[in-house]
Amino acid sequence: MSTKNIISKTGVSTKNKGDGLTASDVNKINGTVNTVVDAINPILASYFNVNAELGSSNSYTLSEAIELVPRNRRGKGIDVKFLNKLGSYNSYTYYGETDSDDDWRNLNNWENSVNIIDGGEW
Repeated sequence: MSTKNIISKTGVSTKNKGDGLTASDVNKINGTVNTVVDAINPILASYFNVNAELGSSNSYTLSEAIELVPRNRRGKGIDVKFLNKLGSYNSYTYYGETDSDDDWRNLNNWENSVNIIDGGEW
């Protein structure tokens, strides 16, 4: 099975020390970088690791952790990961209909992202 490139390469030929870049080369590089950024940002936005993003080693409950997610990052399908009171990480996915405060804070709209099947993690 061949792998299809989702993001195109720059098309800029290999340069030697001292070789200059043309405006066309720079535009190709900028285009590729911008395509990568556009592709990666939605992926990054769908995850929020409370401890990593806040630089915190604190432990949290689900209620505490979801309050720390910035409003501009809230949305259906986001996965929120945080260090729990037992010292391990929990990961929950948001399934609420809106990002209103009432829906966001309703713990019934959150589902543990790690499923246990026959005693093992799935």
